[in-house]
Amino acid sequence: MSEPQRGTAPRTSFWQSLAGVLTAVAGLITALVGVAAFVYQVAGGGSAAAPPTRSSNASAPARAVGTGTSPPSATPSDSAGAGPFELLFNNNGVDLDADPPKVATRSDPDIDIYDSGGSIQSFPIWAGLARWSAAGVPSRQDCLSLLNSFATIDSTYRKGSRYCVHTRGDVNVAFVEFVAPIEGGWKIRVTVWPGTAD
Repeated sequence: MSEPQRGTAPRTSFWQSLAGVLTAVAGLITALVGVAAFVYQVAGGGSAAAPPTRSSNASAPARAVGTGTSPPSATPSDSAGAGPFELLFNNNGVDLDADPPKVATRSDPDIDIYDSGGSIQSFPIWAGLARWSAAGVPSRQDCLSLLNSFATIDSTYRKGSRYCVHTRGDVNVAFVEFVAPIEGGWKIRVTVWPGTAD
C-alpha cells in the first residue's frame, strides 16, 4: 500500500506575512518622519522667513557693553530704531522697555527676556519672540508681522541668532542679535522701536 502524498501548502509572499506587513509599516513611518523633519528644517525650525529688508541703521556703530547707553540723538521710528545697544544677556534678564534698555537685576519686575540655560525665554511666560532668519536687518513692521504669525515662548540660540521681541504689555518691539559669548553670559546687540504705534 502506497503512502499518501503529503501536500505542501503554497508559500505566501514575504509581504503578505505579518513580518512583511510590519516591515512595510515601519518603512512608511520612517519616510513620513523624514519628510516632516525636512519640511521643519526648510521652514526654519518653525519660523517663516520674512522678506529681506535693509534698515538704515545697519551700519551704525555699536555701543559699549554695559547698561546700554544711547546717544542723545537716537529716536525710535520704523526705519531706524533706537540703538543699537550692546548688553550682557544672562539669567538675570534684560529690560527692553527701559530707556535705554538695561541689564536687569534679580529683583527687577520688568524683565522682558532672559537666558534659560542656553535658550532665550520671554518673560513673563508668553509668546513674545520669533526667530528672524531672513537676510538683512528687519524694520519694526517686519518684526511685528513675524511676531503676529510665528511668536513663541522660547528658542535655543547660538552665535549669530537673531530675534524679534515684543516686550511685556506690548510697549516696545526689539530686534536682538547674539554677538558672542563673554564673561558672565552673552553679548547681545539690541535695537528698539515703540510697540503699539502704527
